[in-house]
Amino acid sequence: MVRTPRSWFLRDTVIATVVLAGLYGLAVGVQFQPVQIPGYLLLVGFGVLDRTVGPSSASHPVLFAAYLLALGFVGATVAHVLSTRVTPLRRPWWRVGVAAALALVGVLSLGFAVAVLLGTSQLEPVLVTGAAGLLLLGLASWLSGLVGVRSVQ
Repeated sequence: MVRTPRSWFLRDTVIATVVLAGLYGLAVGVQFQPVQIPGYLLLVGFGVLDRTVGPSSASHPVLFAAYLLALGFVGATVAHVLSTRVTPLRRPWWRVGVAAALALVGVLSLGFAVAVLLGTSQLEPVLVTGAAGLLLLGLASWLSGLVGVRSVQ
């Protein structure tokens, strides 16, 4: 079976959406705060969207699922644009989708840090979400092949 770029894109969108849903699940199900940060940031982003749409208590789960799917689509789009600029590497097929999701949450994290920095005098949330964003972007860069680690022999 021949794989087309369209099937790769669909696969990466599904993987990114599943990873985003998993990050949300960690925020809800695990009581260890460092693990909850990415899921919390997804909720903050959805809260902004939910306020613009209006109260939607009945359709809240459907809107949240659509929000995660849209973020997965955006993440896969960015991953595919970046992967065309990277020399092809031998890496597992799932890494691009996971990298897309992590990069997206990393950007959300840095955006939240900047918004808090500009809007309040609180420094702790800026440091925590800024560090989480940089960590997620670094991990996404490594997974996607933009940054590599070479061993010295």
